[in-house]
Amino acid sequence: MGDLGILVTNLHQEQMYFTDIAKAGCNKGMHVYLFLPTTIDANKKIAKGKRYCDITNQWVNETFSIPLFIYDRCFYENETTYKKYFPSLSWLKSQPDIVFLGHGLPNKWLVYKLLSKDPTIYSFLPETVLLSNRSQVSSMFKKHHSILFKPVSGSQGKGIFVLSKENDSFSLLAKKEGEIFFKRLTEKQVEHLLYKVMKRYKYLVQPFLSLTNQQQQPFDLRVFLQKDDQGQWQEIGRGLRTGKVGDFTSNLAGGGTVDCYDDWLRSLSSTAQVVLRKNLKELIERIPTMLEKHYPLFELGLDFGFDKEGRLWLLEVNSKPGRKVILTSFPNKENFLANGPINYCLFLQ
Repeated sequence: MGDLGILVTNLHQEQMYFTDIAKAGCNKGMHVYLFLPTTIDANKKIAKGKRYCDITNQWVNETFSIPLFIYDRCFYENETTYKKYFPSLSWLKSQPDIVFLGHGLPNKWLVYKLLSKDPTIYSFLPETVLLSNRSQVSSMFKKHHSILFKPVSGSQGKGIFVLSKENDSFSLLAKKEGEIFFKRLTEKQVEHLLYKVMKRYKYLVQPFLSLTNQQQQPFDLRVFLQKDDQGQWQEIGRGLRTGKVGDFTSNLAGGGTVDCYDDWLRSLSSTAQVVLRKNLKELIERIPTMLEKHYPLFELGLDFGFDKEGRLWLLEVNSKPGRKVILTSFPNKENFLANGPINYCLFLQ
């Protein structure tokens, strides 16, 4: 039986989850290892990291042969971090005797372009452009009062900001060290800001959608999908992420909370509920199918917004979703989630 290696950028991340996976692996005769891509010796096909010991119930330092199965849980703060790990990741993925549970998705722009090819999915996507010049921003301001800027690569809402325009006056809404701040800008200051952004990073530009609840808190719906022990997609659960009043994201890392989807659904009219269920069902079926034509996948987090007019939006697709929304909404699924990667390994074997 092949062993499982969990690929990380920090040996201390997601400790409880990885330990639960390791215990599930031990119950089925599978060793589980943790290691960073940079610890790989490609010539000897070994890596340095940690192995879970079921006798002591602890992770122990060890040098080991690279396991047959790889569960990629690497998170990159920016493109610089990604480039640091890219050579090792590329080598791993090129080895015929190493099997990734999922290869993950590329950056947000490439995912958007791919999803746009499906007319049904496209109708739920916000207008999106890859920022390359100031005229794109000017064009979008002709149609929208506020514009959202988000990094092509990144997670947890980091680097996102909002520009608004009223007559010839501009304002900036952003976060600094987790705190929201608001600032008035002149046109020249906006030009300078965009110049700095385009010089250093790749950004997507979208209309800033009004995705708030009755209490004026930003919120979105996370749907968690994962393949079962037969290689078929299954929905594990869904829950709402709700941000603070005045915030423009609902990310849990930014102070958001988890709320019950069913409670919120009951607050809608019966007609709205029927339409929402129908649209979600179709999108949940179509999105994985569309993406898997190009990228092998194991799990997905689908993020949806619901605006004041009752329109559903597909905001983001994440191939390395966190588990907090599901575990908060369904605490009884902790063991089920831990067994997911192990069962999928057994299916692939």
